[in-house]
Amino acid sequence: MNRRKVLSWFGLGWLASLLPSSLIGCSEAKSPSGSSSASAPESVAAAPSANFKVIGTVAQLDKDGQLVSDKIAVVRDPKDANKVLAVNATCTHNGCTVKWKTADQQFVCPCHDAKFGADGAVRQGPANKPLPRYAAKIEKGQVLVAVS
Repeated sequence: MNRRKVLSWFGLGWLASLLPSSLIGCSEAKSPSGSSSASAPESVAAAPSANFKVIGTVAQLDKDGQLVSDKIAVVRDPKDANKVLAVNATCTHNGCTVKWKTADQQFVCPCHDAKFGADGAVRQGPANKPLPRYAAKIEKGQVLVAVS
């Protein structure tokens, strides 16, 4: 066997050994629950390592009906007044900032009248994607939202 043949076999073996690790590196990462790691946490328990940011006080939330800070909107959960829901206030249709309508218990886009539930779910188009959600909690009279 000549040197050229030995080197080509060595190169072929080296490439074959890299193939499995290359395929793993290109696959989508999954969490233990089977969901994609890119999805946003939907509960405080799902985001134990998240950094929580103070958005405002519970008193201010109760007075105004909502808290808005850095495109994050926080409202009381219509199903459980002891909980809060936080969403990105940027409309998924055209990027306008949605407004909370307390009487209707929904976010409304002032640009094209898209409507979203308190949890960010689309109620009426033209938007077809929900508002992204953030984990949120009340602690010591403060409203906290998980930010990455």
